[in-house]
Amino acid sequence: MKRNKDNKGNYIEGIDEEFQDLAAGFSKLDFSKESNKAYVFETTLKNVNSKGDKDMNKIRKTVAIAASLVIASTLVAQTSFAQESVSKIIKSINLGHVTMVQEEDNDEPKEVDLPDSLKGKAYDKNGKLIEKLTKDTAKDGIYDKDGNRITKFIMNDGSVVEMKDKNSKSEDKLYVTDINKISDYTCFKVKLPTYLPDGYTFKNAEFTKDENGNVKDSKYADINFENKVTGKEIFLQERFACDETKTVGNADDIEKIKINGVDAILSDGRNIDWETDNTLFYLGGKNIGKDEVIKVAESIK
Repeated sequence: MKRNKDNKGNYIEGIDEEFQDLAAGFSKLDFSKESNKAYVFETTLKNVNSKGDKDMNKIRKTVAIAASLVIASTLVAQTSFAQESVSKIIKSINLGHVTMVQEEDNDEPKEVDLPDSLKGKAYDKNGKLIEKLTKDTAKDGIYDKDGNRITKFIMNDGSVVEMKDKNSKSEDKLYVTDINKISDYTCFKVKLPTYLPDGYTFKNAEFTKDENGNVKDSKYADINFENKVTGKEIFLQERFACDETKTVGNADDIEKIKINGVDAILSDGRNIDWETDNTLFYLGGKNIGKDEVIKVAESIK
């Protein structure tokens, strides 16, 4: 159906029809010079540095597309930013509550200045202070002064007040170590894989506490499996399918596949999104590869 171009509140000139809804979403976000760049930086860092890792809860929102471009330091006016970002999209797959996009390759180097609250605290894998964030820097990892790889940032009023490594536990999280009790904290029935690669076992499930420090009828369950010998992990997120948990993410390569007969999205050959029985699934297979991540996904029934 052709969209009415006279409806200037929804239509953005110069953008293909199939991406108008996505562009409209961009135009409602505050990417102006007065916007909270530290927050956008945090989202940028998490998105680039945690593809396939465990900090995906509510990260892969529409703003994640901005994050993938790593341009937090050069954010411009809303409409022009929407046009620039959407024009880079060459492929899009929509499952209903999950959309993944693939952008054109761009050899132009992209970098972001660290926010003041991070300066002097972030190091590369060689122990050198980081002054700017690039895709390569994020891919190699960001570390604290003691050499611990950082996977979480605690934000307060747009500033990073604390950095956490992967073994740190947050006070606002509930960690459930009894695999049989995970569904006690959700508003939906959690499904678990019956197959895991050799050496991997259940580690815990994470839930975000409410303002009273409780967890009840959560729409999110972040489930971690680990190989205690190698220290590597597999991340599974399950979400109740609704507008609140709807996500838009990005990857260098996306492909539509089938998982147990339903449409799914394979991203970068290692991560899978799919939706079934009013539940959204995201499985990060960064450490196990394509064949194994598909096998794990198909064992979730």
